Amino acid sequence: MTNSSRRAAWLPQLGWLLLCSLICLSAALYNGFPLVTSDSGAYINSAIHQEVPSDRPITYGLFMLVTSLRFSYWFIIWAQSLLLAALLLRCVVEFVPWLRSWPLRLALVGVVAWATGFSWYCSQLMPDIFTAIGLLALGLLVLGRFRSGLEQGLLLVLLLLSAIMHSSNLLSFSIAALGFGVAAWQQRLFARQLLRRAHWLAATAVVLAGWVLLPALHAAFGGGFTITRAAPIFLMGRLVEAGVVDAYLADHCGDPDATWLCAYRDRLPNDAVGFLWGQDSPYQITGGLEANLAGYRRIVRVILTSPRYYPRLAAMAVQSTLRQLTHIAHGDGLWAYRENSSPYWRIPDLASYEMKPYLSSLQNHNTLHFEDLNARAYAAQLLALLVVLGGVAAKRRGQWAAGRVPVLLLLALWGLGLVANAFAAGALANVLDRLQGRVAWLLPFGAVLLLAEQGPMLAAWVRTRLPARNRLPAPASRHD
Repeated sequence: MTNSSRRAAWLPQLGWLLLCSLICLSAALYNGFPLVTSDSGAYINSAIHQEVPSDRPITYGLFMLVTSLRFSYWFIIWAQSLLLAALLLRCVVEFVPWLRSWPLRLALVGVVAWATGFSWYCSQLMPDIFTAIGLLALGLLVLGRFRSGLEQGLLLVLLLLSAIMHSSNLLSFSIAALGFGVAAWQQRLFARQLLRRAHWLAATAVVLAGWVLLPALHAAFGGGFTITRAAPIFLMGRLVEAGVVDAYLADHCGDPDATWLCAYRDRLPNDAVGFLWGQDSPYQITGGLEANLAGYRRIVRVILTSPRYYPRLAAMAVQSTLRQLTHIAHGDGLWAYRENSSPYWRIPDLASYEMKPYLSSLQNHNTLHFEDLNARAYAAQLLALLVVLGGVAAKRRGQWAAGRVPVLLLLALWGLGLVANAFAAGALANVLDRLQGRVAWLLPFGAVLLLAEQGPMLAAWVRTRLPARNRLPAPASRHD
């Protein structure tokens, strides 16, 4: 193939990729500026000063610094959108091979975007979209859906980058990869050649390498060899909300390690958010992270190593995970951030001339409304669940068309990833809509792939059940 023919083949695909990226950042286009949350300012600060935050990885800050070119915040979310668009289109191409029309492929992604609103996460100056990006890359890698060693290498790099973008990603990706591997071994998927063990091992090794690479990255930037220094604080908040800390203080208020907190026993907030950010919280009153980190570490260590608290911890983990799975509403944290807010003070740091567009955005006028979108998103989740259950039932009855690697395996991996994300976010930190909504849309996307993959079979099934006079003629075969 000549260079000119290669360009002729790639240029149309590049055009469709760019159009798909516009779908992915459509929420920011509608808003008039990339969306921000209360945490966006901390990420911008880590980008500018290249310092490791105490409560989050530095990775996304470095990503912002590189992709913004110190010129525009739009470049950051466009980079996110290009990565997401490339993976979405790749999934459509690989798992719906009969669908060769690029307009229809783009339309499929557009329908999912309309139904689920995933653009509202891709358009944020936040690392949340990389949870979905990582699971998309993990699915393609484990199922061997890549065309060359170069493509596999790029997917592995993207998976590693996504894993270290957020500390919860490391845990959820590890659970998903290891859990899927165990299930595949039990179901003899490797022995039956439905999956290749080498593909799973490569992806899993990269995810596990993140547990070493992220602390090493933090050490290189002067933050110490740790994933996040504030991990005990977030877990402490969950333990307060679950009532475990009350039980601990009832048992240990006479101990020197607990004396300082016993003074505030009757003032513990009812939830993790109140404990971490409430102005009257003992955590804030006693000096925050630096003042009491060692004390909180000791309390958490005692609780986690004392069998008497295990029933409470197990109940907390199950209940919080199930709660988090149901919390997928849009709009969490997407309100105005004007004067005296962290994003307001940090926006000029990377692109000072974009302050006016930031202030004039719909978000900063509190004119974003999510009622209709949330109704669609929850309906899409319910319909997707029904489609998946129907697909599993049809597969068991032998009514499903045979495929080399069925989408059901992809859905199994993503489903495990969704549960792992709910556990990592809900059971170990906070139950927030934003933390599950960032990945929940993968279920409807997978359900659409499942239906589209079986499109020819479903069309044939419909034709056989139509009265003869109403049947559509079968497509005429073409002979070259």
